[in-house]
Amino acid sequence: MPVTDSAPGVIIVADEPTYDRVKSLPINWRVQPSIDSVAQMWQRLSSGQLDSGSRILVFADHTPDDVGTVAQAIDRMVQAGAHVLLISTRPDRTAAIQDNLSVHRQATTGSFSIIPEQSLIADGAAAFLVHLSGVAESTDAPMSSRPDTIRPPMPEIAEATASEGAVALQSGYPEQASMSLLSQPKIPGQTTITVTSSKGGSGKSTASILLSAAIARASAEAGRPLSVCLIDLDTRDGQVASMIGQFMPTALNIRVQPMWDEERIRRNLVEAPALGIDTLLAPIRPRTAQTVGPEFYRTIVRSLQRMFDVVIMDTSVQYLDPLIAEVALVEADEILFVTNLAATAVQGMARALREITAPLDESGLGIPREKIGIIVNQSIANVGMEREQVLAAGLGVPVVGVIPLATKDVLAATNLNRMHELLDHPVIGPAYADLARACLPNRGLQPWTVQER
Repeated sequence: MPVTDSAPGVIIVADEPTYDRVKSLPINWRVQPSIDSVAQMWQRLSSGQLDSGSRILVFADHTPDDVGTVAQAIDRMVQAGAHVLLISTRPDRTAAIQDNLSVHRQATTGSFSIIPEQSLIADGAAAFLVHLSGVAESTDAPMSSRPDTIRPPMPEIAEATASEGAVALQSGYPEQASMSLLSQPKIPGQTTITVTSSKGGSGKSTASILLSAAIARASAEAGRPLSVCLIDLDTRDGQVASMIGQFMPTALNIRVQPMWDEERIRRNLVEAPALGIDTLLAPIRPRTAQTVGPEFYRTIVRSLQRMFDVVIMDTSVQYLDPLIAEVALVEADEILFVTNLAATAVQGMARALREITAPLDESGLGIPREKIGIIVNQSIANVGMEREQVLAAGLGVPVVGVIPLATKDVLAATNLNRMHELLDHPVIGPAYADLARACLPNRGLQPWTVQER
């Protein structure tokens, strides 16, 4: 049957025989090119090879991905409003994927169904269409036979998107901004923290990840879990993806969306379950840095402040870059400046703090000193740099955290993507628990304890 331009897009993650079977069904939809894994799906969505507006996702349970990866992809797609079907060829795999899903435990705007593989053969297309009622249309299934339970109001959505875009422009936001999200108040007690430095190798990204995880863990142990999102704002040399061992999707996947609403933002966050946090990863290719500039990130940071209790931004060392000077430093409630005890690092910190805190009429950035605290990372005694020297270089900015040197253990955890294990490290763990309480003094965070495994 001919496919119309308005037909919904469908992405199929399956082997070639299953892909061909689904594509041959008499359904009015636009089938995207064949892909055989979740990783390939994220990569092609990011590069624009797949239509990011596709609202139907079909996964086969026999892909090479582990069940957790498939379940995570299904969760994100359903939460973003897509209609997802899982083709069951192996009941054991299907059951394992179901066990890892969260869509059946929370309200979502999309839908999720499981269908047996035999529904795709012979005359089984009719059974398949039951699951797609209101999303895709078939000439073989009369309109009266299709329930309206999941039919999305496409014209109304288009009108709402256009209307929000006009309001966004009037408010100084990009037209893709979701004003229905941005007009909401921040989550009560919401805290935004920027972690920055003036010297590479200071351990800034490590500090960002472990502070995020320490807050999530200490709040959960206190019985009042806080939602935490870590943003990698180093768009040219982001390290967070490598350190958590996940690389897709990235901020670029949000940037190309027609609207940056909560569903699309959540769909493109990467969960780090062992750390208890969500992350917004920096684009993989440095050449795309200009695509996700200050205007985009300012909008996304303010959107995330309405979605998460704590937002932490990991920046580059280029503190005069507009992404830091105009977004990270300005939008933060607290700024943590990371240094180690090398003389060059401490001297660089002094220069940076002068630039950051100098008044605007003196060509500075005008950031109040009271927003800033110093983290002394990789601390060790008797190296010719005393606490008093660090304080003097800090121009009156207090030291809020001291992280002991544990090079071998930190390097091993980083290389093996086991950053969460550092939370139980006998010297690293307590230091980050103390830092978390210093950053959120009134949130009742639990003191450090070794977590039983």
